[in-house]
Amino acid sequence: MLIAHKTMRILELVVLFGAIPIALYFYRSESAPYIITLLLCALAWCFTLLLLDPRFKRFRLWNLDKFRQHLPQVLRTFALGALIITAASWILAPEYFFALPLEHTGLWLGLLVLYPLLSAWPQELIFRTFLFHRYKSLVHSKQSRALISATSFACAHLVFANWIAVVGSFFAGLLFARTYIRSRSTLLVAVEHSLWGCWLFTAGLGVHFDSSMIGST
Repeated sequence: MLIAHKTMRILELVVLFGAIPIALYFYRSESAPYIITLLLCALAWCFTLLLLDPRFKRFRLWNLDKFRQHLPQVLRTFALGALIITAASWILAPEYFFALPLEHTGLWLGLLVLYPLLSAWPQELIFRTFLFHRYKSLVHSKQSRALISATSFACAHLVFANWIAVVGSFFAGLLFARTYIRSRSTLLVAVEHSLWGCWLFTAGLGVHFDSSMIGST
């Protein structure tokens, strides 16, 4: 029974965090209009499993004490990262450099509001909170789970069909996983993800993470 349970859990991990992202890459033109819908469906499924699991400590969804403790470090890291993103945007996407806030201010303001709610928080609950808790019995090492988290996060960005999205997501995944390991706060990693993501789109490099561009490459 234990072996069967472990096998099913491994299969679940491979399908959810490997096979499905790869399938979306190959069918990206067809799936493009439904990316947010698919993300929210995955969120609902993962969130439900977490809430039904009596071993899951729900306070980790916010964990305000750890949030306050680790927020300064998150902000310091982001301040340095914002400079790197700005330079990378100038080099890799000069035609989009700060184009969104300057030329499409309304869209940019809407993104600042909706991105944290519809993208950053769902992804952090799935790729950090759910993955770290659900597969703890399979992978005991937090560092190994962080690597799986970052790799699966990168795989989820294969759908954008460019190396910047995939490589950038891998290193971002490592950063967010480290923050989650230290804080055990979904809220904190969602805030961290939102900061990096919103600045990415603000500076221009976010064009490589734009779901409206899926299927055009």
